[in-house]
Parts: sequence; C-alpha cells; structure tokens
Amino acid sequence: MKIKIEKLIEIITTEVIAELTRLGVEIDYTPTGEKKLNTAGSRRKLCEIIDLKNYKTPVLTENHLESLSPEVMEIEIPKGTIITPGARDLIKKRNLRISSNYKTK
Repeated sequence: MKIKIEKLIEIITTEVIAELTRLGVEIDYTPTGEKKLNTAGSRRKLCEIIDLKNYKTPVLTENHLESLSPEVMEIEIPKGTIITPGARDLIKKRNLRISSNYKTK
C-alpha cells in the first residue's frame, strides 16, 4: 500500500484534532503570524506571515488559511512547508500567492 505524504498528514491532523476535541481541549485556529504590506511592484498587497517556527516539519493546513482577512493576497511560509490538500484548495479558491522567504530555525 502506498500513501502520499499530504494524505498521511491530513489523516493524522484530523485524528489528533478529533482526539483533542474529545478530551475537551479548545483549539485556537487563529494564525500567530504578522501582517505586512508588500509594496513590491505597482500593486500593494497585504501579506500574512504564517508562523510555523514551532513545527519540526512545518505543515500548512486549511485552518491556518480560514481565518485570514479577505484583503490578504499573499502568504509567507517557511521553506519546506508541507501544504495539506485542504490548504491547497483554499489557496486556489482565494488565488493566494505563496512566498517562502524565511526559515524556521
């Protein structure tokens, strides 16, 4: 049996969240990143830095993206971040630009 890493991460994340919820743990899905204005080029875009520095292997989920304000047109994530299928769908739906300009360590 073969399984893609993105699918495995999605399964694990779903199971962990379900178990934490069952145990009564409240999960705060708001991103902890900073907002910055990217003025490169002629258009100004609001860019959200999604802070994943506490992850050994950074994983971007749809929960990180759902709480972004509608003005955000770009997200900045660490190099090597794994993007879950749900996050990938939201990125396409919102037409978000992704940049990987900072490292987690």
